[in-house]
Amino acid sequence: MHLLASTDFALRALLFLATDPERLVNTETMSRDLEISRNHLQKVVQALVAGGFARTLKGPHGGVRLARPATEIRIGAVVRHFEERQPIVACFAPEGQCVIEPICGLKGVLAGAQNQYYDFLNGYTLEDCLRSQRFLSPAP
Repeated sequence: MHLLASTDFALRALLFLATDPERLVNTETMSRDLEISRNHLQKVVQALVAGGFARTLKGPHGGVRLARPATEIRIGAVVRHFEERQPIVACFAPEGQCVIEPICGLKGVLAGAQNQYYDFLNGYTLEDCLRSQRFLSPAP
């Protein structure tokens, strides 16, 4: 499977935040250290907040941090949050029509595979995916 760029950015941002969970990080710092466009990163952070994976604090000393411990953030839940509205094949789209639908059982097979994919990823937490407790930028 191929992840959307926004999903990739979200996973990288969460790993970045997990290296120092109490630290508030601004998107400018994250953008620079992760080498991701700040505009893209801001949209990803908004989606992470909407999904309950991150939280933000506004103001001059504000920023973003994890909404809950890395041990409670399931990789499958993050991927599903970002990918769920992306059909893996055209017939999965709400407007998707297929001329062979009456005889095709492929949709069910692919749906099952997709669910197993998310289930497999849910076997891992953000904490499981951390290799180091420090990242590129030193704490201010």
